[in-house]
Amino acid sequence: MNNDDMSTKPTIETVIERMNEWGEQFRSEFAELRSSHIELRGTVEELRKGQEELRKGHSELRTDLNAGLHRVARKIEILNDNILTVQADVRDLVVRMEKLESVPLAPK
Repeated sequence: MNNDDMSTKPTIETVIERMNEWGEQFRSEFAELRSSHIELRGTVEELRKGQEELRKGHSELRTDLNAGLHRVARKIEILNDNILTVQADVRDLVVRMEKLESVPLAPK
Protein backbone atom coordinates (compact mmCIF):
# COMPACT_ATOMS: atom_id res chain seq x y z
CA MET A 1 0.00 0.00 0.00
CA ASN A 2 1.06 3.40 -0.83
CA ASN A 3 1.29 6.20 1.75
CA ASP A 4 -0.77 8.35 -0.54
CA ASP A 5 -3.60 5.82 -0.39
CA MET A 6 -3.65 5.80 3.39
CA SER A 7 -5.50 8.68 4.94
CA THR A 8 -5.99 9.42 8.61
CA LYS A 9 -9.02 11.59 8.07
CA PRO A 10 -11.60 8.78 8.26
CA THR A 11 -9.94 7.45 11.41
CA ILE A 12 -10.06 10.85 13.11
CA GLU A 13 -13.67 11.30 12.06
CA THR A 14 -14.49 7.89 13.51
CA VAL A 15 -12.80 8.77 16.80
CA ILE A 16 -14.63 12.08 16.94
CA GLU A 17 -17.95 10.34 16.19
CA ARG A 18 -17.25 7.86 18.99
CA MET A 19 -16.40 10.66 21.38
CA ASN A 20 -19.62 12.45 20.40
CA GLU A 21 -21.58 9.23 21.01
CA TRP A 22 -19.98 8.91 24.45
CA GLY A 23 -20.74 12.54 25.15
CA GLU A 24 -24.40 12.03 24.23
CA GLN A 25 -24.50 8.86 26.33
CA PHE A 26 -22.98 10.71 29.30
CA ARG A 27 -25.44 13.60 28.85
CA SER A 28 -28.34 11.17 28.77
CA GLU A 29 -27.16 9.32 31.87
CA PHE A 30 -26.42 12.60 33.64
CA ALA A 31 -29.94 13.82 32.84
CA GLU A 32 -31.35 10.57 34.28
CA LEU A 33 -29.21 11.00 37.39
CA ARG A 34 -30.34 14.60 37.74
CA SER A 35 -34.02 13.69 37.47
CA SER A 36 -33.50 10.83 39.97
CA HIS A 37 -31.73 13.27 42.28
CA ILE A 38 -34.60 15.76 42.04
CA GLU A 39 -37.11 13.00 42.71
CA LEU A 40 -35.04 11.75 45.64
CA ARG A 41 -34.79 15.29 47.01
CA GLY A 42 -38.59 15.54 46.95
CA THR A 43 -38.87 12.19 48.73
CA VAL A 44 -36.35 13.27 51.35
CA GLU A 45 -38.28 16.49 51.87
CA GLU A 46 -41.50 14.50 52.37
CA LEU A 47 -39.70 12.27 54.87
CA ARG A 48 -38.46 15.32 56.75
CA LYS A 49 -41.97 16.74 56.91
CA GLY A 50 -43.28 13.39 58.14
CA GLN A 51 -40.53 13.24 60.72
CA GLU A 52 -41.38 16.75 61.91
CA GLU A 53 -45.06 15.79 62.19
CA LEU A 54 -44.08 12.73 64.21
CA ARG A 55 -41.95 14.87 66.52
CA LYS A 56 -44.81 17.30 66.98
CA GLY A 57 -47.26 14.47 67.68
CA HIS A 58 -44.80 12.89 70.10
CA SER A 59 -44.40 16.20 71.91
CA GLU A 60 -48.18 16.65 72.17
CA LEU A 61 -48.58 13.08 73.37
CA ARG A 62 -45.89 13.59 76.00
CA THR A 63 -47.59 16.79 77.19
CA ASP A 64 -50.98 15.06 77.38
CA LEU A 65 -49.49 12.07 79.17
CA ASN A 66 -47.73 14.27 81.73
CA ALA A 67 -50.95 16.22 82.36
CA GLY A 68 -52.89 12.97 82.75
CA LEU A 69 -50.33 11.53 85.14
CA HIS A 70 -50.40 14.73 87.17
CA ARG A 71 -54.21 14.47 87.44
CA VAL A 72 -53.93 10.83 88.53
CA ALA A 73 -51.34 11.76 91.16
CA ARG A 74 -53.64 14.48 92.51
CA LYS A 75 -56.57 12.05 92.67
CA ILE A 76 -54.41 9.53 94.52
CA GLU A 77 -53.46 12.25 97.02
CA ILE A 78 -57.13 13.13 97.56
CA LEU A 79 -58.09 9.46 97.89
CA ASN A 80 -55.29 8.94 100.41
CA ASP A 81 -56.47 11.95 102.43
CA ASN A 82 -60.05 10.61 102.39
CA ILE A 83 -58.94 7.13 103.48
CA LEU A 84 -56.92 8.61 106.35
CA THR A 85 -59.92 10.69 107.43
CA VAL A 86 -62.21 7.65 107.34
CA GLN A 87 -59.68 5.56 109.28
CA ALA A 88 -59.38 8.30 111.90
CA ASP A 89 -63.18 8.49 112.20
CA VAL A 90 -63.39 4.68 112.55
CA ARG A 91 -60.72 4.76 115.24
CA ASP A 92 -62.68 7.44 117.14
CA LEU A 93 -65.83 5.35 116.86
CA VAL A 94 -64.00 2.27 118.14
CA VAL A 95 -62.75 4.23 121.15
CA ARG A 96 -66.25 5.54 121.86
CA MET A 97 -67.72 2.04 121.51
CA GLU A 98 -65.14 0.65 123.91
CA LYS A 99 -66.04 3.37 126.41
CA LEU A 100 -69.74 2.63 126.05
CA GLU A 101 -69.16 -1.09 126.39
CA SER A 102 -67.15 -0.60 129.57
CA VAL A 103 -70.02 1.25 131.30
CA PRO A 104 -72.45 -1.20 133.04
CA LEU A 105 -76.02 -1.04 131.83
CA ALA A 106 -77.69 -1.68 135.17
CA PRO A 107 -76.64 0.07 138.37
CA LYS A 108 -75.33 -2.27 141.05
